[in-house]
Amino acid sequence: MSTMSWTDIKSSWSSTWSSLHERAKATYDAAIRTNPSAYRDKVVAFVSLLTESRASLDRIKAQLATVDDPELQAKAQELESRYATLAAGVYADAKPADTVGVAPLVVGGVVVAGVLISVAGIAWAVAAYQYAVNLREHTGLLDKELAARIEASRSGRTLPPSSIPPQPNPIDEARSMGVWLLGGLTLAAAALAVPILMKRG
Repeated sequence: MSTMSWTDIKSSWSSTWSSLHERAKATYDAAIRTNPSAYRDKVVAFVSLLTESRASLDRIKAQLATVDDPELQAKAQELESRYATLAAGVYADAKPADTVGVAPLVVGGVVVAGVLISVAGIAWAVAAYQYAVNLREHTGLLDKELAARIEASRSGRTLPPSSIPPQPNPIDEARSMGVWLLGGLTLAAAALAVPILMKRG
């Protein structure tokens, strides 16, 4: 990872990502402050997706050292950039949980893996969740493709060009943000009354 802090990475976001962040806060802020615990499982799942992606990216980096393929190098860099963007949204305002044995629920945020995630970070985890799912899938695909190419190279075989699609761009999604965030808020309101147990990855 870069030596830049999550705050630095967040400050360098494009206007589209910044817009997504601001709309997420505006839409979810009140509901999150009313009942942060309704969102903790979503944050845990989001962080788990990032953790899986990070593990794949680390393996990808090691594999790329033995593969001379500019196209795959570019795809790996794109995935690294997307990981940094998504992680910055949840970690830029996060703080270490100072109290040993602190409850997983704190006014104004939730504690996940010993880190207090802010209201803004929670809103980001909800709004950007599908991007994190997509990142996990794409890093997993590239990880497997590189392993296959290394094996093919060792056995003298040639594989066709990579078929991994590019990462989705949030520009189009941002245009319809008000619509699907509104739908998400409706679901969130329902979650306040009926707790939904999410499978943790």
